[in-house]
Amino acid sequence: FGGNSYGGNSHGNGGGGGSLFGGGRGVAQQEPLSGHVVPIASLNTFTHKWTIQGRVVFKGAVKNWKNQRGEGRLFSVEIMDGSCDVRGTFFNEDVDRFFEYIQVNKVYRIAGGQLKPSNRQYTTARSDVEITFGRDTVFEMMTDSAAPKIEYRFRRISEMDSIDPNSIVDVIGVVQEAFPLSSITLKSGPNAGNTTQKRDVLLVDQTSAAIRLTLWDDAKDIVDEHSGAHPVLAIKNVKVSDFGGRSLSTTRSSTVEKDPDLSDAHMLRGWYDSVGRDGSFRSMGGGGGGVGGRDPRKTIAAIKEENLGGVEGKGDYFTLRCWITYFSKDKTWFYCANPENKKKVVQQGDKWLDESTSRLIDTCERRYVLQLTASDHTGSHWFSAFNETGLLLMGGLTADDLFDRKERDPGSFEHHFQTCSWRPWTLKVKAKLDRWNDESRVKCTIMEAAPVDFKSGSQELLASINQLLGR
Repeated sequence: FGGNSYGGNSHGNGGGGGSLFGGGRGVAQQEPLSGHVVPIASLNTFTHKWTIQGRVVFKGAVKNWKNQRGEGRLFSVEIMDGSCDVRGTFFNEDVDRFFEYIQVNKVYRIAGGQLKPSNRQYTTARSDVEITFGRDTVFEMMTDSAAPKIEYRFRRISEMDSIDPNSIVDVIGVVQEAFPLSSITLKSGPNAGNTTQKRDVLLVDQTSAAIRLTLWDDAKDIVDEHSGAHPVLAIKNVKVSDFGGRSLSTTRSSTVEKDPDLSDAHMLRGWYDSVGRDGSFRSMGGGGGGVGGRDPRKTIAAIKEENLGGVEGKGDYFTLRCWITYFSKDKTWFYCANPENKKKVVQQGDKWLDESTSRLIDTCERRYVLQLTASDHTGSHWFSAFNETGLLLMGGLTADDLFDRKERDPGSFEHHFQTCSWRPWTLKVKAKLDRWNDESRVKCTIMEAAPVDFKSGSQELLASINQLLGR
């Protein structure tokens, strides 16, 4: 293997033409790393001399630390090979030596460092150990052709119900549907308040199960909603969530392969093209831009009859097929927000005041807070919908654009609400007891919305009829 070596205790020319920078203990010539490469999964606290080879899938920012023993700086990386991924940390002078050299998505051969038990509080890496890199650490950059082959341990989509939330698993499936990019505001972490994009896809496999997969970072661009293709995705290190039912989400240590040359992928391709494309699927949760089948199907009458959401401190989730019959537009149907953190702002002259930060900003972003009625064959009920769901219900028109219509052409404003009314939707709803002015009432909030899929709906009804008839 040729490449650039970096680290160790010498300064000279590496075998691949790169420089080796030492830890201040003299100058010597050093050949490229030649030790036997071991899988990351085989590392343990009794392993002494070791060499691993893997791809850097995450590199954190430099942070300051301080405790009773002193203070200093650090940064962390996560390295993945075909067997596992591991977290490693650099401290103090090693930060200066390695931070600029180590690049995300590059492949390195690595030797030297102290192995200790992994602290699960700070990492999702699956190795039982983590590495403290030091003066004897060497990173040798390799070509992409030297990247280790990923080893998968696939779990079937139908198994997700039995897997503990927050578990990290490998999954393979066919993209039944890809949904448009959406933006969210991060609520925690160093990037709190920043907006980032994600894409949801609906993943299916031969177990007749479907699950929502959220793709973050570069993975969001691996598919799009316009191509009409149904690629096979193999994902290593995907996180299982239980919010409103089972769903999946990529993490910073996930690897996503599109149409990989794997026997499992070829079998999925053949199954989907022959029978899966027209099949019906049991949803394990939110179902991407669709609406989940794990949440029970209810009617509007059942909200009162079954006292849904009526227990203090407990919300009930359910799905509902209905027609949206009316949008309230006489009162507040939007709020003005700071575009950066989505917090409410109030107008002060030609500026906007963000009371959460006490800052004046030049422009605001209007975001939906819709109040609407929906009806089915059993009755009608009031529902709330916030911006992400509101965008779907309003045909993709933003609250800013709709506000401009109201100012410029009130007739067009009224017409748009009429156009968006009397349309059939499948809604995922959260019913929860809400207190206002010492009064309690059940508030129903639309969490997700999708146009009614008449084909799958008909199949569901037919299955129910056959069940009633004992077939």
